[in-house]
Amino acid sequence: MIFEEKTLSSEIVYSGPVFDIRKHRVLTPSGESYRDVVEHSGGSIMVAVTDEGKIIVERQYRKALGTAFLELPAGKADPDEDPEVTAVRELAEETGYTASSVKHLVSFYPTCGYSNEHLHIYICRGLVKGETHWDADECIEIMEYDVEELLSSIMKGEIEDSKTIIGILFARQAGEI
Repeated sequence: MIFEEKTLSSEIVYSGPVFDIRKHRVLTPSGESYRDVVEHSGGSIMVAVTDEGKIIVERQYRKALGTAFLELPAGKADPDEDPEVTAVRELAEETGYTASSVKHLVSFYPTCGYSNEHLHIYICRGLVKGETHWDADECIEIMEYDVEELLSSIMKGEIEDSKTIIGILFARQAGEI
């Protein structure tokens, strides 16, 4: 059975620099209930391919899990920013690279059970190295990996970041890498 929940009331209970949390009071077929929703402006992920066929990846510490992760470059969209603009901006800011070719691969909702975050993956080619422009609180190690090495790391469970897994596997399946 498919149904919709009618919103009876809604309010932001937390507002932060990365996301807000909205509490909804809803009417379900079995009565009233509450839904907490993380509101996020979305973001873009870049599968950046060098002329030599290597993939640009980053290693960053992630406080939520208390360890560093190997990830594709990615970044949060500014309010109402086109995802391709986000991809171009974030690639340059985080890695220093600009791309002469940026192509959309796939979009997805990583956690639709409690968030409206919408992510967009782009393949970026024709890279030209420049300077990074990290946020004051960012510390990122930039590396280049062979595609086969990344695929092997994913299959061994060594890469656990979902956006990176989706980006690499989708780009491979689409014949882009």
